[in-house]
Amino acid sequence: MSRIGATTSNPARHGIMLIVLALLLGRSLGKAIGEPAWRSRLAALAQASSSPSPQKPPAPTETGSARDREKQESSARDPLTDPERELLDRAAIEYRKAEHRRAVEASEQILARARELSQQWEKHPRSRRLEELLREIERFARRVRSISGAGDLEAREPLPEDPRQALARLRESAERLHETLKTLTAYVVSIEVMERSDEIIRLARYLRERARADQGT
Repeated sequence: MSRIGATTSNPARHGIMLIVLALLLGRSLGKAIGEPAWRSRLAALAQASSSPSPQKPPAPTETGSARDREKQESSARDPLTDPERELLDRAAIEYRKAEHRRAVEASEQILARARELSQQWEKHPRSRRLEELLREIERFARRVRSISGAGDLEAREPLPEDPRQALARLRESAERLHETLKTLTAYVVSIEVMERSDEIIRLARYLRERARADQGT
């Protein structure tokens, strides 16, 4: 079965087999149909068997044609002229600008409350206003740190044991934070803003604990 399948699948070998069979049976065929007619039919049969059969080009697969269409559509679309993409880009830009303005405003609130805290600490060290100011300072500092993209950071320096030194350090950090944010744009990520806001949070917590301890005594 394998030999017959191989013979029928190859046109050239099929023609050769026919020619051999014709030569072996030449005499009987020549007598039956005549010598000239037998030779002309034999030549036509050999030519037909030896000529290659035309082959059809392979049809493109459905997956390949779909990918080609997708590539053409994606390359034809210009992202700069796509209305939806342009609206998304503008919205992202406006969001970054608004967040930067919120950070600058929060730093102003931190600085104003840090200055008031210094005055209250000297005049009324056991007043409830101290704890309110420290809570607000911590809340605004958290907002700045969140906008900057930072979380809880490791302390660069240990907190001072003297509350007065911690208060002076908080005010200094508030001033530097505000000045830094004013010089930055909405597209800049500042490590100093992250560290300053995180330090203010730690100092505010520390001063709140000391204020509570002083009120308890």
